[in-house]
Amino acid sequence: MSRFRINSHMTRTASFLLGAGLLVGLVVSIGIGSILTDLSRVGAGLLVILALEFVIDAFNTLGWWYTLPVAERAGTYRRLFWVRSAGNALNESTPTASLGGEPAKVILLRGWISTPAATASLLTTKVSYCFASAIFIAAGSATVWSRLTLPPDITWTLFFGFTCMLIGITTFAILQMRGIGAGTVRGLRRLRIPARWLAKIESLSSEIDAHLSDFYRLRRGDLMRAVAAHLCAFSGSALQMLLMLEWLQLGFDPQAALGIEAFSALLAFVAFAVPASLGVQEGGKVLAFWALGLPRTAALAAGIALRLTSLIKIAVGLVVFMLLQHRFQKKSDPTGG
Repeated sequence: MSRFRINSHMTRTASFLLGAGLLVGLVVSIGIGSILTDLSRVGAGLLVILALEFVIDAFNTLGWWYTLPVAERAGTYRRLFWVRSAGNALNESTPTASLGGEPAKVILLRGWISTPAATASLLTTKVSYCFASAIFIAAGSATVWSRLTLPPDITWTLFFGFTCMLIGITTFAILQMRGIGAGTVRGLRRLRIPARWLAKIESLSSEIDAHLSDFYRLRRGDLMRAVAAHLCAFSGSALQMLLMLEWLQLGFDPQAALGIEAFSALLAFVAFAVPASLGVQEGGKVLAFWALGLPRTAALAAGIALRLTSLIKIAVGLVVFMLLQHRFQKKSDPTGG
């Protein structure tokens, strides 16, 4: 195992432990009894939240679908949905971060979508998702800002994080538009990669760059449609929070729901290294509720309710991954040998 992979595993493991520690600390400080009381108010509403999770996934899959070349879209949406579910489950449940889930998506799409097109679509959908996230965060924060009571140091930290987010997204998009193949090949040459492997990588990289150039220069309408689809997914998250505010007897407050989810989206982006945003999601809810003058027990109940639905989604995704992998292996070796 390379030093890079060892360091990646250690970083993810440390992040997971820190997130778990934060979650345990929140539960202990607030009190498990109060949290369970609030969770009981949500009750069967968890099924509605879970159903909305899959609606959100459907919109995010649509955003990914728009980044595919038009010629390779026909009949692919359903498979994209399940491949995305499987890949994201790997991302959130293993210490490899996107080094596990994203390559798995490309592999599971073989036979339906060409490898260069699938790889390019994963790169561009990251950009469209992040742009949608930035728009949602800005709109949600502006909507609720006058109601927030945050100390100046937290406010400036959040502003700094959002600024870094915008710079990162823009830089990532510019790098894609300029092409990532040449730089990748130059870096691999320094590592003395065998010439035959280098030739294959160079050919694949040039095809990926061609897809990226086509998307950003000729298909800007698809970029806008992908961003819009992801914005619909974020709106679904706000709807989940609006329903939970009602069930937690905090009233019908769309402004607060939008602000809470915008705040959570920002923290999730900044703390992307934490697997499944463990502890970060719940801590973000507590901080957002507190800034709005809402009870911390309700915040943690909402965070745990979303965590439960997330665990169910991960379980479904891992089952889907095993089924798709089995079908892929059968297709690759039809004789069963």
